[in-house]
This record gives sequence, C-alpha cells and structure tokens, in this order.
Amino acid sequence: MAGKSRVVKQLSILDKLTFTTKKPQIIINPTKYQSLKLTFQVQNHNGHMGARKFWREYLPTLKFYNPNFDMNVTRIKNDDKLVQVPCVLEILDEQGKSLETINMKNKRSEDIMDEFLSKIDYEVISEDKLIKFSK
Repeated sequence: MAGKSRVVKQLSILDKLTFTTKKPQIIINPTKYQSLKLTFQVQNHNGHMGARKFWREYLPTLKFYNPNFDMNVTRIKNDDKLVQVPCVLEILDEQGKSLETINMKNKRSEDIMDEFLSKIDYEVISEDKLIKFSK
C-alpha cells in the first residue's frame, strides 16, 4: 500500500483533537462561565493570524472536552487593510456579561491560550481520562 489508509489518517486527526493538543485538555468550571465569544476577521492582516490559529488549533479540543460550553465565533470579512476590526476573546458569565476580555491582536495562538488559561478557573484532565483513538 502506498501511504496511510483513510482510517489511519482519520484516527490521527481525531487524536490531534482529543489527545495530542495538550493545553486545551481542560474542563472549564461550568458554575462560573457560560460561554466564550471570539471576534476576529477572516483575513490574517492587521494582526489577526494568531486569533485564527487559536480558533483552528485550540477551540476544537476545548469544545470536545466541554461539549455544553457555548463557543460563539464571529469572523468578519475585511478586505480593506485600513479598516480596523476587533480581535477579542470574551469570557462570559451566565447572564452573558463579559467577565474577562483578551485582546488577541498581534498575539501568537499559544500566547492567547496561555492568557486564556491564566484568566479562568478550570481542571486539567488527567492522562488516564483522555481519549485516544489510535493505538
């Protein structure tokens, strides 16, 4: 066979979601927080690349381990580099009030994740409770 099978590739993708992306393997305290709200532009210009990478690399794992936690993403199309678009991550309480706001502009996705972890109450998922699909 000339390469990995589709099943092996899919298992690898699922493992990235559930097992190998370590930082977001947490349970967010549901009594303190109701949702996340991300707002950033579709294009990478004006310092929005880190926000987009945070959304693509970390949010799927956060959602997998926190399925009842709302995560709202607003991506704004902006072809004009002179127009400024918000690039923020808001942590909301049960009434929808913003408890914390992280300015994601000009930050790397890893730095956004670190700042997010520093601002919330959470429990790290123990290694034995992580889900791994491949052998």
